[in-house]
Amino acid sequence: LGAALTLGLLAGQAMALSCLRPDVARTYTEAAEAEAAYVVVHGKLDFDAADMPPAQVTEPAPESRALRATLHGKGLTAEGFDTPFTRSITLEAQCLGPWCAQAKPGVEVLAFVEAAGDSYRLTITPCGGMALQEPSEADIDRVVACYQGKACAPEG
Repeated sequence: LGAALTLGLLAGQAMALSCLRPDVARTYTEAAEAEAAYVVVHGKLDFDAADMPPAQVTEPAPESRALRATLHGKGLTAEGFDTPFTRSITLEAQCLGPWCAQAKPGVEVLAFVEAAGDSYRLTITPCGGMALQEPSEADIDRVVACYQGKACAPEG
């Protein structure tokens, strides 16, 4: 019984968070089908990195945090990312169990920002959430195609 209990505890500690591979088309579709309004922005976040929750904590489980940030970039239109976008936003870093979302200031992002009046919120999770960090040119091209009404199916 003691050995079984020890093995069970070790297995629980070794369990890792399992995430779907981030996919621009899937995130685009999620935003498009949501009741909230979203703006797609390609740019960089500016915030105090010390305000982020720790990446992983064993006990107690960390809490999600809402950080003040600025998103600098270009908003998506039918022609591509061509509308200047610099706004103060709330960066919501969510935690799932002991794992918390991570972002770094100054890193390029493809962000699906919830817009409510004059306020903007970007939700990130340990699995990515509504932002893709360091998007590829293919990611950028795919989200533009989605916006233009072309093929927009998740990969795989």
